[in-house]
Amino acid sequence: MKIRALKGRTQITSAFRRGKKFASDSLIVHCRTRKHANESDAPEGGNQDLFIICAVRKKQVPLAVTRNRIKRIVRESARAFMKSHPVLPFMTLAFVWQKPMKHHSEAQTTEIKPQVEDVLNQAMQYFSGKQEMKP
Repeated sequence: MKIRALKGRTQITSAFRRGKKFASDSLIVHCRTRKHANESDAPEGGNQDLFIICAVRKKQVPLAVTRNRIKRIVRESARAFMKSHPVLPFMTLAFVWQKPMKHHSEAQTTEIKPQVEDVLNQAMQYFSGKQEMKP
């Protein structure tokens, strides 16, 4: 399984609008599962790859350096989570950072990585519970 960037207006819009939402203190993730891979707004390769997009609002984080650092850390944290969980039910993950930050020194891996792991663990528990209900 490869991690790829989610591209295309319809695919990005459907990831945010039609994905199941999970939240922590400063991060929201919208997840779409692989059962949606055959729909018209799904990205090509949805059955085998994981597509990620990160959004950081300019109003919350005014410096581009800080926004890019947050996105980089979120993507790297998602990759680390994927390595520890080889089978993921997700097709797309759309992250939205909510916490205001003024300077890039505030964006630390030690602060962001637990947030990413928390929301992804919530999503894993939710979707594994859904699959257990369907015998």
